[in-house]
Amino acid sequence: ISGGLRADCVPVAQRAALKILKISLPRLVPSLHQIEITSRCNLRCSYCPSPQIVKGADGYRPSLDISEQHFSRALDHVDYYARAGTQTIINLNGIGESTLHPKFVDFLAEIRARLGKIPLILATNGVGYDEDLVARIAAHAPIAVWVSLHRPEKAGRAVEWFRKHDLLAGVSTDPSLNANDWAGQVDWFHSNHTVLPCAWIRQGLVMAASDGRLLSCCIDAKGQGVVGHVDDAPGSHRVGPYALCGDCYQEVGVEGYDQRAGVSPQRLLKIGARP
Repeated sequence: ISGGLRADCVPVAQRAALKILKISLPRLVPSLHQIEITSRCNLRCSYCPSPQIVKGADGYRPSLDISEQHFSRALDHVDYYARAGTQTIINLNGIGESTLHPKFVDFLAEIRARLGKIPLILATNGVGYDEDLVARIAAHAPIAVWVSLHRPEKAGRAVEWFRKHDLLAGVSTDPSLNANDWAGQVDWFHSNHTVLPCAWIRQGLVMAASDGRLLSCCIDAKGQGVVGHVDDAPGSHRVGPYALCGDCYQEVGVEGYDQRAGVSPQRLLKIGARP
């Protein structure tokens, strides 16, 4: 779910100009930025790899809810980085609709009990909501909620409820206005060729997938960028470029790393990347 966010789940308005970094790769992870609450979804959008996960296609990550144990272990990592001063926010999204998890609101309560008022980000398609659910989510603010308008006829009420409860950060039409093909994982077009820095590799962020594995970025539908597991000791992981980076429209921009080596001119033209 993009939810007002591009594929790396950083709000479009917060993007900075690309600066070539002089850092060593793989770099030490300073933040478990994102926790995938579930890889299940109640939509089957053709511009998202979620349908392949849900139907159990060969080579894709499993479709499942994160276990209570794995969620708690993910919070151990967040707590470690928050205490170190290198993590200040948690993104509760992945390739799925987070609110489908039967323990979603309970997980919000666990975050508040363990990590206080750390700001949260939630991207949702807004489908299947009632105002009671929005009110129960609002009880655990601050939460910045982005609603993806994949099904506007169903999400419209959710937008208004989130606005009423002072949670709405914005709405997204990214599949049209800021389209991309998830580094070649789906058959979709690109509509924005602005140079965008990859926050994941550049900042050393990781996502806890719903199966407990730690991934190099949130668009990884096949688990190609695994760097560890939530059961590992916090602070013990490093992250660097992996298989999807060459085909991704985002720029790693690290001195000495040739992101586009072996990528065809046609592909570079499609994603608007620099050779």
